[in-house]
Amino acid sequence: MKEEVNDENFLDIVSVKELKDGSANITIDVSEEFLAFYRKKTGKKRATKKGVSKYIQEHLGDYLSKKIKTDPEKV
Repeated sequence: MKEEVNDENFLDIVSVKELKDGSANITIDVSEEFLAFYRKKTGKKRATKKGVSKYIQEHLGDYLSKKIKTDPEKV
């Protein structure tokens, strides 16, 4: 059974800055509960900015890819 993160208080999008090349920089605040979840899922003892950023980026990319395949108009 796959464990999902559904608590909307885990992540808070602070800002989104669109860049000229079409990409965007997203600033996200993460809760202590998310950091505990991250450490549990990855088996790491510490939650570094680089590690958490990579984890969120990978999972956000996977989510958006699936969303585009199932319903491209809702993205």
